[in-house]
Amino acid sequence: MKLTDKLYEAAKPIWDGYLTQPFVKELGEGTLGMERFRFYMIQDYRYLLQYSKVFALGIVKAEEEELQRLFAGMVHDTLDGEMNVHKAYMARLGITEEEVANTKTALSNQSYTSYMLDEAYKGGVLEVLVAVLSCAWSYQMIGEHHKTIPGALEHPMYGEWVNGYSCQEYCDSTQQIIDLVDKYGEGIDEKREEHLKEIFVNCSRYEADFWDMAYSLEY
Repeated sequence: MKLTDKLYEAAKPIWDGYLTQPFVKELGEGTLGMERFRFYMIQDYRYLLQYSKVFALGIVKAEEEELQRLFAGMVHDTLDGEMNVHKAYMARLGITEEEVANTKTALSNQSYTSYMLDEAYKGGVLEVLVAVLSCAWSYQMIGEHHKTIPGALEHPMYGEWVNGYSCQEYCDSTQQIIDLVDKYGEGIDEKREEHLKEIFVNCSRYEADFWDMAYSLEY
């Protein structure tokens, strides 16, 4: 069994609950209140600024030039790809850069990114990859589910979100992380494997907390 299969099995009870969380469910149905989505966009933008730093630590940890370039590409994809979707939404929602800069990072958001960065600092390439995997992979899972909901892709506000996280380009970028985890996780000892499961499960729990935070508008 590949390492990512083991990680998924460890976190499956948490992942099974994502699609029933009010924020995620209502986004797919197109019934999510705009105030909640606006709050989410600001918090997620602030999250991505820290998320990109985890990829940047991968450049520091990597020894091979090819892997360094892959991590550099991931930083670019986050700052100039995923965040461009956010900026387009922010413009439509009337969110200014000043508002984003002056908005407090919610406690669960700050705790999540601090945890990822801490594990990335302490660990190696594999810890960096596993720290970001639950976010990338679960968003793909949600996006692919939501695109099967009639009208979700055509929704005037949320359709772009659903398309962004279910499109081939995003799926390919997630698969790249999965493949790297399996490559560098081959043959690791049981102790390290258990620690990687712990990171993945904890980040999956943080993902659930993030959706709850966004729905409750809780700082």
